[in-house]
Amino acid sequence: MADGGPTADDRPTAGASAAGADRERIDALCASVTAPDRHSARLAQVRQLALARPSGSLGRLDTLVQRVAGIRRTASPGPLDTVVSVLAGDHGVAAHGTSRFRPGVTGRVLRLIDSGQAPVNILADRLPARVETADFGLVDPVGDQRYKIAPGTADISVRDAMTADLAVRAVAAGARFAEERLGGAGLVAIGEIGVGNTTAATALAARLLGRTATELTGLGSGVPQDTVRQKAALVGLALDRTAHLPDDPLTVLAALGGYEIAGNTGIVLAAAARRQVVLVDGAITAVAALLAVRLCPAVAGYLIAAHESTEPSHRHVLEALGQPPLLRLEMRLGMASGAALAAGLVNAALAVAELTPGAAVAGLAEAQ
Repeated sequence: MADGGPTADDRPTAGASAAGADRERIDALCASVTAPDRHSARLAQVRQLALARPSGSLGRLDTLVQRVAGIRRTASPGPLDTVVSVLAGDHGVAAHGTSRFRPGVTGRVLRLIDSGQAPVNILADRLPARVETADFGLVDPVGDQRYKIAPGTADISVRDAMTADLAVRAVAAGARFAEERLGGAGLVAIGEIGVGNTTAATALAARLLGRTATELTGLGSGVPQDTVRQKAALVGLALDRTAHLPDDPLTVLAALGGYEIAGNTGIVLAAAARRQVVLVDGAITAVAALLAVRLCPAVAGYLIAAHESTEPSHRHVLEALGQPPLLRLEMRLGMASGAALAAGLVNAALAVAELTPGAAVAGLAEAQ
């Protein structure tokens, strides 16, 4: 296709009844999310006062432990079993050359992850954590197809990325993926891969935050400045084209998003409903998390920002989420690499907090 994506007529549809059931599932998830338990967070803070170190001496890590305690509903959560999730999707807007990579590379990267040879696999092995992946929207099928929605999105600069029904279906599929593949872990580190998805994520961020394309468009995969200007122009076209649409999160997602973005929105909703800690990777997953929060504000209490990438949109989305990043390393690798790296920091803080007061005092006495 000239615009790099299927039309509404030649894409598969979920059907009216299926779409209604998926929307009911999303609404039920939102209704089931309750705020983290403040009492458990407070007990974790009190427990830290008994340790053989000054209260608050670990700075933001102490606050992090208290947040996790509230999410997990226990004053002593301890290190958490961790799973790293990577969803893949292709984007029609990539046909304009907005990335260093051509469409098709996404599938090769997914195969590399599935073979255990990608950077995220190395980082996950050190935790240790398993890596779960799925093809949500690749043009050429790769790996697990149980959650596949369609073979890539349309070009958002000229028409909607997907139909409204497919957007709902993708969010519901993400929730199902979370329940079936991520359900046994206390900490879920979410990521994505998709050539062209920084363009889609930038458009979503600009629309959701009321900012301009120029403000939020960045280097993405490391493109030169003339390509950044081209990306900003495409984002501007997408924003102008959709300016008349209501601010409903699912409507905006259908118009400007991607299947892997929608899937991650579903993961966030399902993980929050299961009281899992959600470690958000980069700019694309941050936008997915913001969509989830717009659908269900209570979800915000379950999010931890792993890092702040070099994408200008990322900082603004994290500010909107109220989530300062754990790390600032100028990363832009994607594939949940920043989240996998930060997961080790989260569990290290939880391990220190798990030290019993008696053991801490005994250790201090021996040291003296």
